[in-house]
Amino acid sequence: MSHFLLRKLIREILDEGVGVGRNMHTTDITPNTWDSFQDFDIEYYPQDDGFYLMDVSFKGKKLGPTRRFNTQADAQHQARMIVDKCRVEFMNKS
Repeated sequence: MSHFLLRKLIREILDEGVGVGRNMHTTDITPNTWDSFQDFDIEYYPQDDGFYLMDVSFKGKKLGPTRRFNTQADAQHQARMIVDKCRVEFMNKS
């Protein structure tokens, strides 16, 4: 094998897009995040006054009252805390 071809092969292997840290068997390469967990439904309701309302449900059951937040980021943060807490409790019961 020539020096040129060997360098090309090594460059391809080290290239980030060639299998390093990637699952090449998955057709959907978007990451799984806290808001894409199965059975959780998160609803944000922007209000005319700039506030946001937020509801979180798990398997169709609402996980608390509708809450009001100053910003969408605050609502998303609280939704993440609720999902994480519920997920841990559910996994500990199983």
